[in-house]
Amino acid sequence: MAQDYSGCHAVWRYFGYSRIEGIMKRIALLGAKGQLGSDIHRALKENSQFEVITITREMLNVENTEIIIPVLEKLGRIDVLINCTAFHNTEQCEADPLKALVINSIAVLRMAAYCKQNKTLFIHFSTDYVFDGSKQAPYTEEDRVSPLNAYGSSKAAGEEAIAAYLDTYFIFRVSSLFGEAGASGKGGNFVETMIRLSKQGKPISVVQDVIMSPTHTRDVAEMVRAFLEQEITAYGVYHCSGEGACSWYELAAETFAICGIACETTPILNSAYAAKVRRPLYSVLDNSKLNRIYPMKSWQSALAQYLQLKGHVNISGGEKE
Repeated sequence: MAQDYSGCHAVWRYFGYSRIEGIMKRIALLGAKGQLGSDIHRALKENSQFEVITITREMLNVENTEIIIPVLEKLGRIDVLINCTAFHNTEQCEADPLKALVINSIAVLRMAAYCKQNKTLFIHFSTDYVFDGSKQAPYTEEDRVSPLNAYGSSKAAGEEAIAAYLDTYFIFRVSSLFGEAGASGKGGNFVETMIRLSKQGKPISVVQDVIMSPTHTRDVAEMVRAFLEQEITAYGVYHCSGEGACSWYELAAETFAICGIACETTPILNSAYAAKVRRPLYSVLDNSKLNRIYPMKSWQSALAQYLQLKGHVNISGGEKE
């Protein structure tokens, strides 16, 4: 029969100890195969005090919200629940807003309910798309959310559900992710798409008036590990993105420059596209709150590291042969 360590946890937390020899922090990771989840799994495995239980879509499809709590309860004691699941293809969310609401809001509510019942720390990821872009200055955690589309609305509702249920939670708002695994729901990521298109030998047009904060998933993963290792208890919402801001055109240009790729790239306006989804033209996140605990890298440094990890450039610089 599984032993109950809850009383022991209370004692060593009361006396200020972060760990007791032989007791590991058990972490359940939802969406472990995704672009963000795979990097978080990799980062947490580096700490022998963490026991990471990976939960994939095959094991738990969160769209079936009724089974979320029963599946999690079968895992035994869970100290931390990390949710990397999301329905994040913005056009598909617009076409099927009910599915977006179920996965990004109702499923999250179920997870929060589980965490409340089991005194489990909840770590969840949201998005810069909870803002409408009208501010024209980096958004802080205190700014009012005002999403423009179904995806942003469903993520904002998920945030509200967590805050209504829990006191011990972290919501990290991220932006324009790129990671080694790529986003399955989007067919990769923007950086890989630009490199692939550049090899076709045709001019590329990229939007120049949509401004955001590109973010390497490895940096987010290492931040999460640091929060857990340091046992941060300043709970709440944090902005977590690559430091600084750029347009999609600037991100493409920096990618080509680092890789040494010669590609004719033309900046165009967002209005030139007949977009099916309204997106914020400005969604830069202010990391000041997070940086006091864990400083984020500049998006340029993060991009350079990513391109090296993916083998697009040699360590000495320049495109890989």
